[in-house]
Amino acid sequence: MGFGKNPHVLKAQTAEQKAEEASDDLSRTRAYFEAAHAWDRAAEKEKPGKLRVEYEANATRTRALAE
Repeated sequence: MGFGKNPHVLKAQTAEQKAEEASDDLSRTRAYFEAAHAWDRAAEKEKPGKLRVEYEANATRTRALAE
């Protein structure tokens, strides 16, 4: 992790990948909720602008996939 990088982005991407590779519905749902939480955390770290909006949209998308 470099200086100025948002660590929650990598966590969210990893959780999404874990969800896509999950073998059962419960694991997939849990991983998508974990990803949504990480995207929310990533959005909180960003200043208002393009990245924050993108991260919030990713959180909404992954939460919808979980449900």
